[in-house]
Amino acid sequence: MATDVATFTKQLREEGIEAARQEAEKIIAEAKARAQHIIDEAASSVKKMKHDAQEEIAQKVQRSEAEMKLVARDLILMVRKKIEEVAAALLAEKVTEALRSEEVVKDALKALLAQHPGSHDWEVKTGQALAKAAIEDLFKKAGARVKLAEGLQKAGFELRQKDGAQVIEVTDESVVAAFKRLLSPELGKLLETRLESGK
Repeated sequence: MATDVATFTKQLREEGIEAARQEAEKIIAEAKARAQHIIDEAASSVKKMKHDAQEEIAQKVQRSEAEMKLVARDLILMVRKKIEEVAAALLAEKVTEALRSEEVVKDALKALLAQHPGSHDWEVKTGQALAKAAIEDLFKKAGARVKLAEGLQKAGFELRQKDGAQVIEVTDESVVAAFKRLLSPELGKLLETRLESGK
């Protein structure tokens, strides 16, 4: 019986050790599974944060690029307007000076009469006194009649058919306005070309 008690004690001890070992393995397995779950969650969280950060950076870059394009466009428009203003101011000085010359006015009238042949009655209104005989002779040679009038408040002249069918204004303001209409599209093309080549 002593051996039975010893065997029983030994068996009890082995079963207790085995049960403790199994319980320890179970606890270790659960701890490893929990640790792996925490690691997976952390990795997933890091991956999501990284993705969110990259997405936010991409949005900010895209927004910044759009804002820079708007700023560049506004700057180009501002430069274009300034160039037009400077060119118009420089041109206005030269045109005013040229249109105060009787020779320039005569040449312009001669060219306009050549474009409008026929025996029309015209009225020429000027901003300065012109040699009446020379202007009347110019119209007579073109087969037209003219009445000279002063009082135009600008450099240049206004050529008007007496029946009012046609009015042609050649003044510093009208020449500069025509120049601006021609300059604006060409300047726009030039600036766009330079902008595109700078990319």
